[in-house]
Amino acid sequence: MHRNNSKVERRIKKNRVKAILLILLLLCTVTSIIILKTDIFYIKTLEINGNKKLSKEDVLTYAENAVGYNIFKIKLKKVRENLLRNPYIKTAEIQRKLPDQLMIEIIERKEAAVVPFMGNYFIIDDEGIVLKGDTHASGLKVITGLEFSNFMEGSMLQVADQEQLDKALLIVKAMEGVQIDVKEIDVTNKKNIIVRLNDNLYCKLGEGNNLNYKLQLLFNILSDLQSKDITRGVIDISHEGYPSYRPVE
Repeated sequence: MHRNNSKVERRIKKNRVKAILLILLLLCTVTSIIILKTDIFYIKTLEINGNKKLSKEDVLTYAENAVGYNIFKIKLKKVRENLLRNPYIKTAEIQRKLPDQLMIEIIERKEAAVVPFMGNYFIIDDEGIVLKGDTHASGLKVITGLEFSNFMEGSMLQVADQEQLDKALLIVKAMEGVQIDVKEIDVTNKKNIIVRLNDNLYCKLGEGNNLNYKLQLLFNILSDLQSKDITRGVIDISHEGYPSYRPVE
């Protein structure tokens, strides 16, 4: 009698397990249908954060193919790759926000300087990446003296002498902390870089060593010259000795 009861209990337990598995299978099937066959989880909006230079429309242009895709099927890596095709987008992070939204967080490249070319300009960031071409300098510092062969948007400016470009960009970056209006940075001679402040006043910077010290020194000299209404001449801080000023070269 006891043995028969055990068999019945095992049969009931087995049937119960089968029922639970069947219910789970049905739930999975229903869930899959809801996820894959209905539009509840189809991407309808993209939220953009971190854009300053770019408008949301600019960013969406490179990610618009994500709208209308199932949020679980969309390949975030592909969306990211599309976004990085925009030269102004340095990094892009993408997350799903259920049920129908993508969150896009970008870091933009900042315009740092321009390089003249045949009457026009290439705008570059502080890493030398070409952001776009323009007909104007757009108020940015002009870097001259470079020889280059490649100027594709979104790629590094390919120059004959990388050290020239590196030094120019270091000067541009160092000047962010000093209020000096600079018209041009001439790196034709990288042993004696010229910083042109206006058409008639320029500074010999040497090889660009001790930049923070030299630029603060230049700021003080300019303040003194301006107080005396002097707007032309040559400032020489290329050596380690005392700086000098000459009204003419």
